[in-house]
Formats: sequence, structure tokens, C-alpha cells
Amino acid sequence: MSGESGKFRDILVPVDFTPTSEKALRFALSLLASGGEVLVLHVVDIDFVDRVEANGFAKREEAISRLRGHAEEQLKSLIDNVRAERPNVEFEPMVVVGKPFAEILRIARDLDFRMIVMGSGSRKREDIEAWLFGSTAEKVLRAATVPVVCVPG
Repeated sequence: MSGESGKFRDILVPVDFTPTSEKALRFALSLLASGGEVLVLHVVDIDFVDRVEANGFAKREEAISRLRGHAEEQLKSLIDNVRAERPNVEFEPMVVVGKPFAEILRIARDLDFRMIVMGSGSRKREDIEAWLFGSTAEKVLRAATVPVVCVPG
């Protein structure tokens, strides 16, 4: 927290580029203290990369490179869309590769964030894994050691 009552100095905002994740970013901005920082994180899902390679669409490193580049462009665009709302906030974009829930938790811990704000239910997932084990937001919510705000779609 900071000197401003109820405001945070830094917030981690994982995004998947859906309207729900942009909504979560805007909500996070409302919680930030003046001069605060928001780390806008996108995780390139390694399981998706493995499926791309297994189906012969691209080699692993090529798929990662293309997905990372595309994500960096989308992060820049997303940040540009909201920057004017809070010009006194520092935006830090980050793209990593891994299992989304694990990377979100690792970054929150390693960089000592005090809050995570993320969208929930932004994608209709009807696969058996999601049904059995829950969404990324649910996994983060269960395992996080800091407050997690899930913004509905």
C-alpha cells in the first residue's frame, strides 16, 4: 500500500487480450496510487505451443518467437489504449513463456507484488481439463499469497 488511503503502489495484471482482461486493467488502474506501477503480463501458453508443434504448424522456437512478438505488439496497443486515463502511472509490459497460472504466481512472488488483478471467465472453456481443474483465474486465486481481484467478463 502507499500513503494514499486504500491505494496500491504496484499491481500485477495478467492479460489474455480479451475485453475482460482490458476491463481488469482499467479496474487495476483505479486501485493504483498516483505514481504507481502496473506490470501488464502476458503468458505464452507452453501447452498451446506444444500443440502447434505436434500438429505440424511450426517448430517450437518459431512458434514461441511469433507468439511472443504478437503478444508484445498487443501489449503495446493495450497499454496505449489506457495510458491517457492515468498518465501518472508507470506501465511495464512483460511477456513470458510457460503455464499461465504458474508464471503469474512466480512473477507475483519474485517481484513482490502486493496484489493481482485479472479477468475471469473471459473465455468459454469446455475442455475436460478446465472442468476438472478450473480456469487460470481459479488456480491463481487458490494458490496466491497476496490478494487477487477477479474481474468478471
